[in-house]
Amino acid sequence: MRNKTKHILSTIALALMFSAPAIAVNFIRTNIFALGEGEVFNDDLWLSAESIAIKGNARNDLFMAATGGSWNAPKEEEGHILLAGQMENDVWALGNSISLSGSIRDHARLLAKSIIISGSVSNSAILAGNSIQLTKSARMGRDVMVFGENVIVEGDIAGNLTIYAKNATLAGKCAGSVKITAGDIVVLAHTQIAGDLVYTAPAELVLDKDVVVRGRLVREAEDIAKAERKPLVSWPSLFFQSWLFAGALCVGALALFLFPAFLNESVAQVQGSTWKCLAVGFVFVCLVPMSCFFLAISLVGLPLAILAAMIFAILAYLSKIIVALFIGSLIIRSRHTGFKAFPAMGLGLLLLYAAAGSGLAGSIVSFLIVCLGMGGIVLAAFARRPVPAP
Repeated sequence: MRNKTKHILSTIALALMFSAPAIAVNFIRTNIFALGEGEVFNDDLWLSAESIAIKGNARNDLFMAATGGSWNAPKEEEGHILLAGQMENDVWALGNSISLSGSIRDHARLLAKSIIISGSVSNSAILAGNSIQLTKSARMGRDVMVFGENVIVEGDIAGNLTIYAKNATLAGKCAGSVKITAGDIVVLAHTQIAGDLVYTAPAELVLDKDVVVRGRLVREAEDIAKAERKPLVSWPSLFFQSWLFAGALCVGALALFLFPAFLNESVAQVQGSTWKCLAVGFVFVCLVPMSCFFLAISLVGLPLAILAAMIFAILAYLSKIIVALFIGSLIIRSRHTGFKAFPAMGLGLLLLYAAAGSGLAGSIVSFLIVCLGMGGIVLAAFARRPVPAP
């Protein structure tokens, strides 16, 4: 089975090779990566390292995963990404901590336990993590969306600002509207908002006299009250989710029957190298759709793009089965193969579908599930196991 999977992944690798004429891509896996001051990197960079420092000029897209340490690592330098140079295009980064003191001249997509921005982003930005701070020197050129536990925004934002957090502190200037959903909201004196300030919080927000809001101040408590009057169970949604759950159970049962050894190896990879699987899956999930796009716009590569997209969709669906087996095995505290693993898989799928149906947070959970399971599949496909003696 592992050989068949290698053939599938090799097909996707061919897609990357055919897309090479459209754009040059560099894949680097190392312990420590540093682009020094004055150095220039011209091509797309897909990077996995224990720590990353970009102090020079990166002229194309950056996709980075700092895999040193874990989300609960006591030292922030473990899994740290430093962005102190000039990045001309999009930046995607995953790590334990991220510091942006340089400039990103396009979009920024950052996910880390701790994110500190003191530099600039010319286009839109999406930030997700536990602790997120935009300092007074931060300059954001377009819309900013922030998901975090503790969020502090002190810099200047040229677009709209959206915050989902447990605790949110707002300062600085915003040229657009601000929407905040948080348990505790603090708006400091001298904060300036050119548009509306719309918030959802348990308590009424009282603004300081030095706070300037040129638009409306709206508390969306009425929406919460309307939601409380709605039925607890939406039967159409429940039926649809149950139908998806039943379909996943059938697919999972078939996979357990056809590929028990490969599923067991994939789960072992997720269990033994969770963060490595998440990093590899993140790179794979970002890389394949982009490659399919470049193939699709070329006449010769269109059939290969369709084939690669179909294989990717199958592997993405199978990744849910992998993660469900992993979670179910953790709960029941036992590992089985074949149909003996069906109860653990069913329990895991039930929890995954319940989590994935929880609105915006569910979408983030679904993305992480696909990345984690996809990483397990890729690593299992290339895992080297000792061949038993005849």
